[in-house]
Amino acid sequence: MNSRSDAQVIEMFHLLFVQVLTAHAANWFVLKGGANLRYFFQSDRYSNDIDFDFFTKPDWIVGETVDKVLSGRALASLLQRQDLQIVGVTKPKQTSTTRKWKVALSRNEANENVVRTKVEFSGRKEPEADRIFEVIPETVLNKYGVSSISMLHYGLNAALEQKIAALALRSETKARDVFDLELLLRRHRVAGLPHLDSTHAINAAVRAQEVTYLNFCSEVLPFLDDDVAALYESESTWNSMRDSVSSALLEIGNLPKDVPS
Repeated sequence: MNSRSDAQVIEMFHLLFVQVLTAHAANWFVLKGGANLRYFFQSDRYSNDIDFDFFTKPDWIVGETVDKVLSGRALASLLQRQDLQIVGVTKPKQTSTTRKWKVALSRNEANENVVRTKVEFSGRKEPEADRIFEVIPETVLNKYGVSSISMLHYGLNAALEQKIAALALRSETKARDVFDLELLLRRHRVAGLPHLDSTHAINAAVRAQEVTYLNFCSEVLPFLDDDVAALYESESTWNSMRDSVSSALLEIGNLPKDVPS
């Protein structure tokens, strides 16, 4: 069990956290971000954090619910079976719109090799319409021995729009946004979905060109399995992916808004 990488330990914690959380309720939060792409869109990239939108529930109930999950016996028992334990929880941000927890995990009682992750809930009056109630695929769950989990998550169009906005609007560009967009744009083309209408596409295309191969090596490669990472170790491969994303975003941004879908 302890031979798992840090990224795999974090993913296992995320899944067990969601398993316990959905036992309390499964209809007032929507999974988004990297974990959504990992579970439901076959992304090769492990997510270091797990992020949700919440709605219909007051923020203080969200806070109490997550506190109970993180401190409860159910999650502790599931983690113990995997030779893991929570050794620290802090709450750096608890507002009406954002609830954030930082969690430290340890593989042994000596608290050596602590792995850190974050759980965040963002409040919305209504979630985006493109959301799906779905079972996390067995291909994700089986390698950790986690039971079936059903939950709301954002669909392809919403995930794409969120990633485009993230790349365009972050104060600092992130290689993971470009990596994720390459996957999502490819899936969008294969699915033959209608043309995207994103006001952030052109800015995102420009920002994508700021992301260097060194950024990719430090920010994304550590969150890929070794055999997968080997496919991306060439600088030319990264440059090709980045340019493909930038070109696709420019096309999205420059198409007339009345183009037939």
